[in-house]
Formats: sequence, C-alpha cells, structure tokens
Amino acid sequence: MSKKLATSKEFKLRLIDLQYRNLPEEEMSQQIKQVYLEEHGKELDAKIDVYNSYQSSNELFDSSGYDGTAIHFSSKESGVNEVYVISQGSKDALDWEYNIKAMFAGKDSSQALAVNNFVYEARKEFGVANTIPTTGLSHSLAHNNNTTAHFVFDTFDEVYSVNGAQTNYYQLYFIDIEFENAVKRHFSLSLSEDHSAIYDIDPNQLRQFAENHYKDKAKNIHQIISKDDPLYAASAVRGFFTLGNVEMVDTNPDYPGLRSLIEDIPDEVIKDFQELAIQYTTASNQGGVNAAIEEILGVNMDVVNKISDNSLKTYLTNQNEINRMVRQLDKKVPSLLKQVKTITSNSELIFGRLVDTGYITNAQKQLIVKEFSNIETELEGIKETLSTIVRIRDTGSFSAQIGGDIAAVLKVKGHINAIKDSLKALNEADLLKVLEELKASHGIKEVLSSLSHGKKSYLGTDMLFTTNHGNKEIKVNISAALRMYQEGKKVLEEKLSKIRQFQVAIDREISQCYDRKKYQVMRKIDDIEANPSAYTRFLRNHISFSRLDKKVRRIQVHEVFFPLEYTNLDEEIYELKQSVQKSYTYIENYRQAIEDLFTEEKEVATLFRLVEGE
Repeated sequence: MSKKLATSKEFKLRLIDLQYRNLPEEEMSQQIKQVYLEEHGKELDAKIDVYNSYQSSNELFDSSGYDGTAIHFSSKESGVNEVYVISQGSKDALDWEYNIKAMFAGKDSSQALAVNNFVYEARKEFGVANTIPTTGLSHSLAHNNNTTAHFVFDTFDEVYSVNGAQTNYYQLYFIDIEFENAVKRHFSLSLSEDHSAIYDIDPNQLRQFAENHYKDKAKNIHQIISKDDPLYAASAVRGFFTLGNVEMVDTNPDYPGLRSLIEDIPDEVIKDFQELAIQYTTASNQGGVNAAIEEILGVNMDVVNKISDNSLKTYLTNQNEINRMVRQLDKKVPSLLKQVKTITSNSELIFGRLVDTGYITNAQKQLIVKEFSNIETELEGIKETLSTIVRIRDTGSFSAQIGGDIAAVLKVKGHINAIKDSLKALNEADLLKVLEELKASHGIKEVLSSLSHGKKSYLGTDMLFTTNHGNKEIKVNISAALRMYQEGKKVLEEKLSKIRQFQVAIDREISQCYDRKKYQVMRKIDDIEANPSAYTRFLRNHISFSRLDKKVRRIQVHEVFFPLEYTNLDEEIYELKQSVQKSYTYIENYRQAIEDLFTEEKEVATLFRLVEGE
C-alpha cells in the first residue's frame, strides 16, 4: 500500500499559496522542498513531478475558468506514492461569474467537473493508478469545486481547505443524480417535477437532509476558516452547508466578522438575491454576459446611447430596437426595483449592524442608505416613465408615440446616469478600506499568521522564529535567512567559477595569440627564403642597380623570437578571489550569528546544514 507524506497543516497552506504564483516546474519543485524543510526540519525524501492544467488541451478548463496544479510525490526507498491536487481559488472575472452561478444560484458545476477531469489527466500524466492516494488542496472558490467533486465523483481521498466557499446543496442537487432522487423521495417531489421546486423546500430541512446524506464522505474533509472571512459570512445564506472537521481562527481581532450579521438577515431577503442570481445564470448560459444584463435590467445601453442630439433621426432608423427595449424595460424594471427595495427596507438592519460591529461609521452608513434610496428613486422614475409611454402608445397616435418614445428614452438615460453617480459615491475610499479589511481576512497569509504558536510565527508565508535575550524579544525571518544563505552561496560559487574561467581565458588567449603571430611570421620567413626573386622590388627601393639584369638569388633570414612577456594579472585575480572569500566569510558569520541566537533550538542549525546540502 502506498505511503503518504507526513505533512503539517502549515505546509499545506504554504503549498496552496505557492500554486497562486504560477512558478515554472523546476522552481515550483525547489520551493516545495524548501517549505517542507522549514516546516518539518528535514529534507523531503521524495521525487517531485508537477503537472499544470494549462498544459492540457481539455477545453473544459478554459471554458469553465478552472486552474489547477497536480504534484506527484514518489520514493521507492520510503514507499511514498501520492498525488496532491491544488485547485486555484477565485482569480478573475470568469471565476467570479462562476461564483454567482455555482455558489449562489447552484446552477453550474462545470469547474467541479473540471476538477475530476484534471485529476484523471494528472494521474495519467504521472503514470500512476487511479487508486493512488489523492489529496485535494483548496482555497476560496476551489473548496466548493473540490468538495463537490469529492461528493459526486469520489475524486479525492481527503480534502484540505482554507477559507473556502462552502458546498451548496442546490448545486449538488443539479449534478448528483443520487442526491436528487433522494431529495425527491424524502420531500415527496414528483420525479417529473420542474427543478425549480427545490427552492420551495424549507432551506433548514434541506440543509439537514444534505448534511446527513453526505456525512460519511464529510469525515475526510478538513477546513481552516477565519471568523472574519467574508465567504464564511456568505455561507450563512440558504444553499450553503459546512461539512467536515473545521478549525476556526481569528485573523482580525479588531472586527467580529460578518457571520452574525448575515444570520440576522431574513431568508426572504436572501431568496430575492438568489432569484436574481438564478435569472442571471439562465440568461448568461444562453447568450453570455451581455444577454444576462439585458435580461435582468431590460436595458440595451447600445440603443439608449444612440439617442442624443439628433433623436428623431436615430428613432426612425432604430425604431424596432427602441420598441423592443421599451417593452422589455416595462417588463423587467419592476422586478429589479423589488430587489433594490429589499435592500432599502432592510437597510437599518444590514448597515446598522455594520456600524455596531465597527466595519463602517455612522456617517458612512448614512451615505450608503442615502445612495441606495437614490437608486430606488431613479428606478421608480424609470418605471413611471415607462408606464406613461405605454399609455401613449396605447392611444394609437403615431406622432404622439414618436415624441413620447424619444422623451421617455432620454429620461431613462438620465435616470441611469444618476444611478451611476450613486454607485460612484458608494465607491469612496473610506468604504474601500472596509472592503480591504474583509479581503485581507480571506487570504492564506492571515490564516498562517493566526496559527502562530510558541517560538514559531509567520510574516506573509515566511516562517519566523522568536527568541529572548535579556528583556528583548528578537524575531528572525528563518525563511528569508535560509534563502539568503542558500542563494548567496550559490551566487558566490557562480562568481568564483567565472573568475576561474577568466583566469584560464587570460592564459589561453594571450598564449594562443602569441603562438598564432609567431606562426604567421615563420610562414612569411619560409616564403621569403623559398622565393627570393619575388622580393627584388623591396631591395630596389634601397640600392641603385647599374645593370637591370641583376637579381636576388638567395635570402637568409636570421630570426630571433624573444620569450612571451605580458602584464601580470595575478594580483587582480587574487583580489577578485579575495572578494569572494570575504563574502563567504560574511555569509558564514551571518549563519553563525543566527545559530547563536537559538543555541537551545538545535533545529535552526540543522536547517542551515540541510539547506547547504551537507
């Protein structure tokens, strides 16, 4: 049976963070070895192979936005043979579009399917059996993908995640046939009933049923979650359920987190948002993002923007488009207005709690409430304008219709610009600072920092050791120190190698040049002695011949080649070598100084010795 590496949760977190850096395979392998050495105090006794999803030609990875890295650890000596698959969290617009579809609407599982496909491809690439132990590592959106693949396809033996987007039972209902049938039997849904009926089931009852259905597989899920992570707050809404062994940490003691706030929001408020997400999903699946925007807002901005100074001409040349837009606005704006009213009618609850928990000031709360109220007013204005134009159209007067349509579209354009102004006001710097606080608590680095204990702590993903000298506490960045020691010695070795090459080049080039010139002279002497008459012209330049029939019959050259003498560069070479030696001494003194700080912690000296390769 294949053995698995003994790895700590800190190692797994730092491994997940490495995946976000998109390192070349060789550098990725080196970084993995370095992190393993730091976290476990010994060398990684296994061969590392890396395979990335971008190396695949599978179109599902591109279309779904999935990114992943597979790492194969193998060692015949120790019997280690396992695969780690790191699925990347939310990175770009395509990922966040998927977040809405998958996590909130529960209607897209393409990235979970991509996870399973990637694991299959990776095993094939590594030349290992499908039964090899496979561990899924994930952060953010990737937890949703990995756990969904684990539940539906048995993709992983274990899943480890940090600040993950939790599993969604609506999403599982649409992808897991076994779960779907179980839900229909338990809640007495007709087998032929429309899938939308799932949203009418009491969410608490459905959550409890889902937790029980997946409880056996949930035993192999391990999570670290920050209480301050906004995704942890989001997981309180309908659809989400948290499974597995969960370790809660506090990454930002200055704030209490948003979970309690979300839990206080009525379910019907969440349901309104969820319905919007479902509407968006359906439209975007049919025609992309532009189709989704038009479906939800009922506003084709391309048509609206055409109406400017020459409104009559624009109207006459785009009448069909304007007619369609007006009808769609009349149809869609009321539902959008209802959803905005849900926010404004619960503004004291939502934004008041943000004030109570210290995320925003009372002045910021007043600004937010004011701007959302302005948005509601502008939507009311659009609704009223549309009602008027529909009544005018119903009169059958074409001239009145033209004037009414143009006036209405210009008014709608004004309302939309006002909405944009309100959104701009909501984007003030002070409010962005709050978002940055929330965003920071979603990161891996903050979770690592919260796991600090004893002498070990973290700065970003670097490991720090702490020691006390007298009344002073001294922190040393061990990761940076090991990098400096290892990379510094490597640079000095390369420099010394270049000096040696330079020294050889000096001897070779000067000596070869002397021999080459000497050879050329000897060839010339041989030619002169072999063909003396050919050089008569040179003699006539210096001696007057009384008779023209005299010739040079013989030339004998008496050559003397002095030994090669050139400027001695030994002193300069010596100085270059001495500069390297001084740098070696500096690095070794640096190492010794750190080891002296931690005389009782022998592992520090061991780390330096191992990273040096002694």
